[in-house]
Amino acid sequence: MTDETNKMNTLIAACWKDDALKQRFLSDPHAVLAEHGMDVPEGMNVNVVENTDTSVHVSLPAAPTAHADLSDEELANAAGGTWFGAVDVFSWFKMNHCS
Repeated sequence: MTDETNKMNTLIAACWKDDALKQRFLSDPHAVLAEHGMDVPEGMNVNVVENTDTSVHVSLPAAPTAHADLSDEELANAAGGTWFGAVDVFSWFKMNHCS
């Protein structure tokens, strides 16, 4: 795992334990990320949303800049496992909400 991933995982776990922190993260993600060692570049918009028992959010990454010049195979590789992330979300949802 990367250092950034570790920091994000630590922040998420802290939000699960501290509702006030979670509310701040939802309303002012730039400040909370900076407090946890993850500076956001100037001009970058950050949206934090919370999954619920009946709602799951899936993030669709932006297409690579030169995506029109890439073959289907190159595009699949550029996605970098995004599909597996979505599968993991649905597997988690199915495990936790379907009998």
